[in-house]
Amino acid sequence: MTTTRREWLQEMARAASAAVAGTAFSEALQAQSDSDRVTRQLRADLEQHAAFGDKFSGGPGDTATADWIAGRLRRSGYRVEESTFEAPYFIKRAARLTTSATSADVIPQAPVVPTGPAGMTAPLVLVEGDSGDVKDRIAVVVTPFGRQAALFPDRGIGQTVRRAASAGARAVVIVTTGPSGEATALNAPEEPFVPVPTAILAPKRAEAFVAAARSGATATLVLDGEATHRPSKNLVGRVTRGNRWLVISTPRSGWFGCVGERGTGTAVFLELADWAARRFPTLSIFVMNTGGHEYFFAGSHRVLNQAPPPAATAAWAHIGATLAARDAVERDGTLVMLDTADPQRSLMVTDAARAAAAEGFKGLSGLERPTAVRPSAGELSTFTDLGYAKAFAVLGVHSWFHTVEDTLERVDARLLAPVLTAHQRTIERLVEPA
Repeated sequence: MTTTRREWLQEMARAASAAVAGTAFSEALQAQSDSDRVTRQLRADLEQHAAFGDKFSGGPGDTATADWIAGRLRRSGYRVEESTFEAPYFIKRAARLTTSATSADVIPQAPVVPTGPAGMTAPLVLVEGDSGDVKDRIAVVVTPFGRQAALFPDRGIGQTVRRAASAGARAVVIVTTGPSGEATALNAPEEPFVPVPTAILAPKRAEAFVAAARSGATATLVLDGEATHRPSKNLVGRVTRGNRWLVISTPRSGWFGCVGERGTGTAVFLELADWAARRFPTLSIFVMNTGGHEYFFAGSHRVLNQAPPPAATAAWAHIGATLAARDAVERDGTLVMLDTADPQRSLMVTDAARAAAAEGFKGLSGLERPTAVRPSAGELSTFTDLGYAKAFAVLGVHSWFHTVEDTLERVDARLLAPVLTAHQRTIERLVEPA
């Protein structure tokens, strides 16, 4: 049988089409394989992070996490330097609020002012606005409903607590009213926020104590233990290839297990550090992993002078809090976990990074519209105030933020993987502009 030229050309076209389709299919399989690998690695890192336990600065969980991160960075090719600083640490023996009618465990607000084993006994008083005589009493301060994070001396609940202490309160109990119903630990300065014993009471345990405070009932607050300091590690790593730098940073320490708050950032930080060292062969890379986050970023302040100068920094990617946590919905008074990302997160950017970040994070709930850098909202402003022009960070506050319930159940690697990809896309746009 004789093949005509037209038939031969048609056959060649079909073969070429099949080759192209086969290549596309192969590339799609490779991309899927890479995505699956990354998700598995993120899941393994979240599980490892959770296994280290509580991440209080200077505690065993913080130290173990630092050693793990340092080892991973070295395997990715970084020259890692470790330093330590003394962070506040409380060795608790007992923490409880008791009246004649009820009793509940509380969280000592760090840095802790202990009461001793006998505790502090005085009448309760409910602080409502600026009203109430708190002198020689235990002030009960109920926060507005919200996702709490920190005590600031010049505003909000921090200002109320300071006024109560200045007016003569012998102790302060803060009811952190929020979605989880749990007691929410609050970031604070390295020195005690007020010079009187201060504790956090879970809103789900607060009703009887609020009623007791309204009636002036007597209570005993016990914050018994040793208020001391322990060394917390700061890590900096470098891959040096020239005078142009990429900086990647994340804090490590936090309240309780902090798997959603810190674990998601740690997992992305490790993957980004490894990826960047391979992705940009002519770029120098500086990575920073710090303790003391609970104390207004104490660790970062101590090593920030080691970062490359702003003029030499092509981009600063700060890996902030709660990059991706599972959302929850309230049903019959109980929060039920969902398999979607909690949208209560924001993407903060400098003006020079806005366009790249908007494109890089497109399609991610809560992160689609970059916002300006907010002072003291996470650590990003600490860096941008020094002149780092192309910088960005994700900051999320999920329902169990800063509570004992910030556990592995709150996260899902499948929700975290797209956020990692968004960081990578943004970094590429910042360091390789068209």
